[in-house]
Amino acid sequence: MYRDHVFTNTFTVEVNGVRLRVYDSARERGYPPGTVLVFLHGSPGQISNWKHVIRILKDGYRVVAYDQRGYGLSDKPEKVAMKDYIDDLRDILRELGVDEGSAVLVGHSFGGMVAQEYAASRRVRGLVLIGSTTRISVDIIDRVVWHLPPIFWRRILFTENPLTRRVYRSLFFSRATPESIFTEFIRDNKEYLEKSPPHMFRYLKYFKDYDASEILPKIECPTLIIVGKEDKVTPPSESRLIHSLIKNSRLVEVEDAGHLILYEKPRLIAELITSFIESLK
Repeated sequence: MYRDHVFTNTFTVEVNGVRLRVYDSARERGYPPGTVLVFLHGSPGQISNWKHVIRILKDGYRVVAYDQRGYGLSDKPEKVAMKDYIDDLRDILRELGVDEGSAVLVGHSFGGMVAQEYAASRRVRGLVLIGSTTRISVDIIDRVVWHLPPIFWRRILFTENPLTRRVYRSLFFSRATPESIFTEFIRDNKEYLEKSPPHMFRYLKYFKDYDASEILPKIECPTLIIVGKEDKVTPPSESRLIHSLIKNSRLVEVEDAGHLILYEKPRLIAELITSFIESLK
């Protein structure tokens, strides 16, 4: 198992047969009653993806983040389903004493899928979707990882080498993003990706038939949708579709940002979230 050098002040909560690593800023300081931000990372992400955004926001708001089942330092079952993630989120909130009516869910990519599913059936205070999607786009790399033994793809796709550096740089970041930010992302995730079990990289195959088009119109809470204009993984067209399907929503498309906008524009993301929360009062 790898060691996370970014988030060290974490603890474990056991729910639904798995142990999840959790960060709760309320363990560091007190907060008056009010909004609680709950962060849900993407796939194959971990809570360190939120490190800059959380650092900015935790002075003003209680912040909760956790490694979703299968990722980061949480347990990694062989199979997963959307219901697992929904149940985990529900029970994490209960364990931490967070009332759903005070929770603003902030989901990135796959975490956005979980957040929007949750908000469609439960009454949360607000919803922030960053690079979310209505459906999983399956490409040739997905098919290779899902169907071939790890010996054929592990070293090529998920270890640091010249190929992965080129692919990750092009796929996840804007052309305008400084190299130092890309290098920081590699440093934060190198050990994690190289030491995680092969089946972790296959979780999205269980969502290949996912389609959020029917559940999104059921979301009634105020919703902020953010996407990088150069996002190649969950392109702006997906966020525009989500915006059209969620009645009470606002869409912000960010210049010079790709899929990992959390690394590229954390201060802007924090400012947008803060403004959104203030509009809920």
